[in-house]
Amino acid sequence: RRLHLLHETFPTRRRIAVLFHSRSRNTPTDQAVQTVAQKAGIEIQSFYTSGPGEYEATFHAIRSSGADALQIAGGPIFANDAPRLAELALKAGVPTICEWRDMARNGCLIGYGPDRAALQRRVADFVARLLRGASASEMPIEDPAKFELAVNLRTARSLAIDVPTTLLVQADEVIE
Repeated sequence: RRLHLLHETFPTRRRIAVLFHSRSRNTPTDQAVQTVAQKAGIEIQSFYTSGPGEYEATFHAIRSSGADALQIAGGPIFANDAPRLAELALKAGVPTICEWRDMARNGCLIGYGPDRAALQRRVADFVARLLRGASASEMPIEDPAKFELAVNLRTARSLAIDVPTTLLVQADEVIE
């Protein structure tokens, strides 16, 4: 969905970089992104980093590749490093879409992902059921049901980007 949102926001940008953490853990995700991109006529360039020590070099490579935009894959390291990643993306001149709403608060252009509070409530419900004696094998596996969208207009202004009104009206939060 993030790739679609990025493409809908910037339909003329066809070279999208995707930043993954650690090739071995994200290969299925990389393949899924490639499949979706091919159907939409988007060229995906995958970049991998093992952590903060490689960010500068990775963003230099992203900039050198001619990427029009950047999707930062999900994961706790990227969520924790959101301010630094957003800063490097801004220096590279590429708009970003990130996994969490608060990543947009930290400088990514767009944050789209599951509502963390809703996820935490579901986890609490499962834990309570387990503590009351429910069997884990009887509990369903659930996908997130509620997603949040945030747009950072400060970042858009820094990149001299006009964010489409259609995206702004969908947003749960617009950061001025």
